[in-house]
Amino acid sequence: MAKQGLPRLLLYKRDASPPSCAVMMLGDMLGLNFEYKEPDLLGLEHKSADFKKINPMGTIPVLQDGDFVVSESHAIMKYLLNQYGGSARERLYPSEPRQQAAVDQCLFFSAGVLFNRLKVVALPTLLHGLPGPSEQQLADIEEAYSVVEAYLKDNKYIAGDRLTIADLSLGTTISAAQAILEINKDKFPRSYEWLTKLHNEEVFKKINNPGAALFGKIIHAFWQKNKK
Repeated sequence: MAKQGLPRLLLYKRDASPPSCAVMMLGDMLGLNFEYKEPDLLGLEHKSADFKKINPMGTIPVLQDGDFVVSESHAIMKYLLNQYGGSARERLYPSEPRQQAAVDQCLFFSAGVLFNRLKVVALPTLLHGLPGPSEQQLADIEEAYSVVEAYLKDNKYIAGDRLTIADLSLGTTISAAQAILEINKDKFPRSYEWLTKLHNEEVFKKINNPGAALFGKIIHAFWQKNKK
């Protein structure tokens, strides 16, 4: 239940969904109090006509703030920071043009490349009997890891010297991707160190790490089932 005096924020999510975890972590960092609904993804509830009235893309997460609805995790995080971020907004999504562009670059890479390389393995596994990733899919994920390694060349975090929403986005997706292909710490030492640092952040321990573990458990269980 929402605390008295705080806005009613309803989030459609699943704990094993990296984008859901990113939004939940930001909400936790901002002290927001979400109410939750969990669509049955295996039952394709998110593709139903009723759900598509809420989000025509048929995806999660989706945020409902009173009569306003926004979907896509990066848009949700920007909205939450603009609407409720207060003093944390500048720290997590800086307004200085070059710093903001560095964050945006990582967010767009996450949405357009990295998450898709996770999704093309996960969805066929869950819905179409895929028994495991192909060599090409593994190579594509490793190529995405090489981009992350390059972004970290001169940065402590993915888009600068402090944690931003770019770390929430990429960190959750790469955490889940470890179930498919673990980062090689010799080939990608900066990425390995960065991910280890994120996993030790309290908000990652609370929300992301259990979510990534659940994702891995589900994926591996389906691979075993699909091989039979």
